[in-house]
Amino acid sequence: MELDFLIKKEEKKLADFLGEQINLLKPDISPEKLEKFLNYGFDLHFLPKIEVGRDKKFTNWSDYPKNNFFQLIQKKKLTPNAAQLFGQWILIDGRLKPKKNYWWIARDDFVTIFSRKFLKINLQEHCRRIGHQQYENDFLLSILKANGFHSRFSITWQEINEIIKPAVAKFLDLEKEKIRLPRFIEWNFLANLFYLEWGKTSTWEWFNDRFQNGECLTGGSNDLSILGWDPPDFWSTQLGFRFLIEI
Repeated sequence: MELDFLIKKEEKKLADFLGEQINLLKPDISPEKLEKFLNYGFDLHFLPKIEVGRDKKFTNWSDYPKNNFFQLIQKKKLTPNAAQLFGQWILIDGRLKPKKNYWWIARDDFVTIFSRKFLKINLQEHCRRIGHQQYENDFLLSILKANGFHSRFSITWQEINEIIKPAVAKFLDLEKEKIRLPRFIEWNFLANLFYLEWGKTSTWEWFNDRFQNGECLTGGSNDLSILGWDPPDFWSTQLGFRFLIEI
């Protein structure tokens, strides 16, 4: 797809949203690399430089972050810039989250504790091999399988950042620092403008935001603004992830 076409399309979408003319500089990416990323399921977008406040500022931002997000910043559980967009081109996996098609099993559930104590079964190892919770034609599948996973679910925040991210960076020929999970405010902004369907499935996904005490934000279950948080070693059959690439 032509880069100039994508830029004009992005300018129009952002101008309609922000209510002002937008002129974007070209992202620093070659046509060959862009085509590669597009073929792997990533979409090109620009995150404008804005700070999101507690009061709704944009008429087209329909599913705005709820007060609890801003309260977390006010209470200094999240960093002061957690509600800021920084004016940058990014690539993001734009696909709809897979639907909930397996029982809810999580790290701290009774069934998990029971199976570990009495049945001597490692339920996480079992759940991470469930292959039907998966995108179709996912480039990530071979990387996941090489590391003992069979879908994007039942993976902890730590495993994503320490195991999956470096492998994906190597596969995509990227610096490891250029690829990460989306921050909640980025995810919510993009979802409202381009991906309303992200909030139409009951599964959850990890965000990059992390509390001062270590817990990490999650969200996206049947809503674009609902938030949860879990320890970085938490896992669930209904909690997955997507990657964002900084350009």
